[in-house]
Amino acid sequence: MKNKPEIFRKTWKLAFVKGGMDALFADRPLELDIVTNPYKDRWFADPFVLDVTEDKIFILAEEFCQELGKGRIAKLTIDRHSMAIEKMDIILECPTHLSFPNIFRRDGKVFVYPENCRSGRLDLYEYDPKEEKLTFAQTLCHEPLWDSSMTDLLGHRQLFGAFKDDYWMDVHDWDEEKKTFVYTHSLESKEKNNRLAGQLFEYKGNVYIPTQDCSETYGGGVWLKRVVGRGKDMRLESEKKIVPPAYTHAQGLHTLNEYKGVVVIDLKCWVHPWWGMVYETYSKLVRKK
Repeated sequence: MKNKPEIFRKTWKLAFVKGGMDALFADRPLELDIVTNPYKDRWFADPFVLDVTEDKIFILAEEFCQELGKGRIAKLTIDRHSMAIEKMDIILECPTHLSFPNIFRRDGKVFVYPENCRSGRLDLYEYDPKEEKLTFAQTLCHEPLWDSSMTDLLGHRQLFGAFKDDYWMDVHDWDEEKKTFVYTHSLESKEKNNRLAGQLFEYKGNVYIPTQDCSETYGGGVWLKRVVGRGKDMRLESEKKIVPPAYTHAQGLHTLNEYKGVVVIDLKCWVHPWWGMVYETYSKLVRKK
């Protein structure tokens, strides 16, 4: 994507779902408030809601600057009235690519464990709101996990993630003696749709895992999968696929998260939609030859 002419590049946009979690499960297309990005040289994806006030929404996201060529973790301040990014603070940068800044809250503290699979491990950082930075706390898992999610919703602390391919989701249990997560088993899907797309969440008495649908293209949509059973008897039942509404002209989405009633997603879009569609049509014709 970096070497393509700008008119043929794809980008990512952030958006909020009107109606919150209920709208995700409703039998109608989503209605979105799309966030205005004032930065022309970078995009934001993998959003997680850090906090919400009457006037502001604070998001942690992957920031990808075209010139830098790798992801960093940014805190975004978004005005709820204009739906525009007012402020951006880079709160974590590493030698390798960072993304998917998942959030874990405990005892009034906020911790973040971003994907950094090229480092070969998954690290936990504590968020310092005064200094606007993340400080290393500990290593959670000594495996190069993609987009992972830690939860207590299933009776004990578990970590879901993977590093094989999009057909598999690996389950890890917390080992109190080793002070780390250890692999227990894997969940397999017949489709390429088992890569995590956000935090596990509870809705109307059920626990759901959002996963990325990569069956046709990376970031093609998000499946809401209901957790059935526990332990090694656990299975996932696909209940609903979330796709962008047609009016956005988006090619897909691959992250979905909620906090304090606010649901945030990201949209995969062409920088220039018309030229993008021309390029996509031409590419399909060439592949058929």
